[in-house]
Amino acid sequence: MTIITSSPLMDLKSAKTVGDVATLLGFKASALSFILYYKPDATKYTQFVISKKSGGTRTINAPSSDLKLVQKKLSVILQDCIEEIAEIKGLKDKASHGFRRDHDIVSNAKEHKNRKYVFNVDIADFFGSINFGRVYGYFMKDQNFALDRRVAAVLARIACHEDALPQGAKSHKINQ
Repeated sequence: MTIITSSPLMDLKSAKTVGDVATLLGFKASALSFILYYKPDATKYTQFVISKKSGGTRTINAPSSDLKLVQKKLSVILQDCIEEIAEIKGLKDKASHGFRRDHDIVSNAKEHKNRKYVFNVDIADFFGSINFGRVYGYFMKDQNFALDRRVAAVLARIACHEDALPQGAKSHKINQ
């Protein structure tokens, strides 16, 4: 695969194999394959419980250091792709602030400054409701991505644990 550094989206769309994805992430194909397919599932995440401010508990699944690095590099690429798509389509998304470059609770608060009402909600088991098939299908069927099925499967495998998005992976937000 030839990497075109001027367009992360086109690089991702031109990827066809695990090796291509590994190259985009800056890994050797064998290293990425080991982390995703050969490393025992029990060693990919550490699970623990924390208390919620509102009472009750939340189960956290923190990725191992090698998987966290893969997820962080993928996050950077996907954020670049989202920015590229927004620029191409002339979009100015002010609604989402979570897990985005240069967005945080302060930027979110600024959007709501001087508003009479602000609706804040915590959706129960939101991350757990997004399964592997949904992530896989999104990357294949979304018109902006339309990735090869093998690449969509690799990305879903990087993102998911036990058939769902795990809660607890660090946000990987990159401030620039």
